[in-house]
Amino acid sequence: MMQAPDVPTLVFLHQGAIGDFVLAMSVVQAVAAKVRAARVVAIASAPSAGLAAGRSAINQRLLPDQVGLHTLFGEGAAADRRLRELLADASCVLSFLGPPSGPLHGALREATQAPVISLDPRPSAETLDQRQHITLQWASDVARAGLELTELDPPVIRMDSPAESTDDSRPMVIIHSGSGGDAKCWPLDRFMAVADTLHDCRVKWMLGPAECESDTSLLKSVRQRCESRNEVLLIEEDFLKAAGRIAAADLYLGNDAGVTHVAAAMGIPTVAIYGPTDPAVWQPLGDHVLPVATPQPGMPIDAVPATAVIAAVHARLAQTS
Repeated sequence: MMQAPDVPTLVFLHQGAIGDFVLAMSVVQAVAAKVRAARVVAIASAPSAGLAAGRSAINQRLLPDQVGLHTLFGEGAAADRRLRELLADASCVLSFLGPPSGPLHGALREATQAPVISLDPRPSAETLDQRQHITLQWASDVARAGLELTELDPPVIRMDSPAESTDDSRPMVIIHSGSGGDAKCWPLDRFMAVADTLHDCRVKWMLGPAECESDTSLLKSVRQRCESRNEVLLIEEDFLKAAGRIAAADLYLGNDAGVTHVAAAMGIPTVAIYGPTDPAVWQPLGDHVLPVATPQPGMPIDAVPATAVIAAVHARLAQTS
């Protein structure tokens, strides 16, 4: 399952969604460097974990079921043998499964002699009140565990983009209008208003299969637009292939969604639209990311005017060119 025990190994446990995992990678990178881990093994179910494995500071990804992670949650039950073997070979354990005061921290401590750093992935009231980025909270928690980190770098996923056989040298813009919840979805007609201004760009719309199934009107509207405007519609079921398509873009425009974090981690110039969530706390890291938000955090996302997003997109395109 792992390399020889003498290889300094950081075991990283995470149960969050696509974007949360990507944000946590900034802490993983810093901890791995600090403890001089030659190998990082992530136990996580998020598709972004599979994408990151071998393309980032994370060398290997294991699904929770592969090591019986659920046995950690059973009160008084012994951890799965596969999990105990994995933890026994670790030189450090970084857990995003709950704070050091929680029961899982104790279960991890019993399963390994390596230092265990446990933190709560949820934002504290102080983080929300002060509008500080969630990664700063996580870094502070790591420091309280005895490991002082320097300034965090944005997460990095190295992705080769597929070669495109085209003579069209215009910048390529991918627009992803979906998200995990309706409240985070900017109105489709405003995305289309942005696309209307991209006369000198190749515009590609990206939808996930789940979005197409849950909202057939969305699929119909985007498909009709693409047919009438000579734009491209991408519906990619395979997460790795979808990421590869994004990696070929010159700019990515999307909502506060996991795929937006993936685009940013791959270094794609990114414009991200925020409504109910606060970008000061949750935005992707990096100077190449430009958030556009409502006047106040928590307002409906349709309070973001099309003019603000159009200005951000063209500003980012100008920097890219």
